[in-house]
Amino acid sequence: MANTTFNGPVRSEKGFAQINKAASTGVITTRTLGLKPDLTSLTATVVATSTPLTYAANVITVNNFSGAAAQAVTLPAATAGTKVVHFQTLDPAHGTVATLSFVCAGSDVFRTGSKVQSTAGAASTMDTSAATETTLTYTPVNAATNIFTLGCYLYFTCNENGTWQFAHDLAKYTTATAGTFAWS
Repeated sequence: MANTTFNGPVRSEKGFAQINKAASTGVITTRTLGLKPDLTSLTATVVATSTPLTYAANVITVNNFSGAAAQAVTLPAATAGTKVVHFQTLDPAHGTVATLSFVCAGSDVFRTGSKVQSTAGAASTMDTSAATETTLTYTPVNAATNIFTLGCYLYFTCNENGTWQFAHDLAKYTTATAGTFAWS
């Protein structure tokens, strides 16, 4: 295989993919790169959190989920080129421990093997999605130690119809040791 050198920008409307080829079988597996979208091309919309929501495609949704009541968010159809961003504007420590769930629409799924940071026993852990999983749920704690708090982002990117890629920017301070994310 030859190497290619470009002089100038390389452009793609639907992302770039890296492939792995199994030496023994020749089976090719695609690994998508660049899961955090460039936010300059997206609009921002502030939403109320008192009812279930359906997020719009190609929008940064500014959400003040407080943890006081459960909230279910349905993602739009996973159509290649679609980006959805959740921007968290509050710390969800409000006396109760209500969940925030992101649910795929229709028969859409999250990419098998997607990773999300979580916590257990005041230490960071990792949860990995299995095949056919369609929901990502965050359960906060009633303390100022949540890993998902004000200023955090969740990125949902679709490069292949029917499948969501996932990335996140969570709290980085050393006291952010609580709250759990889980795939189901």
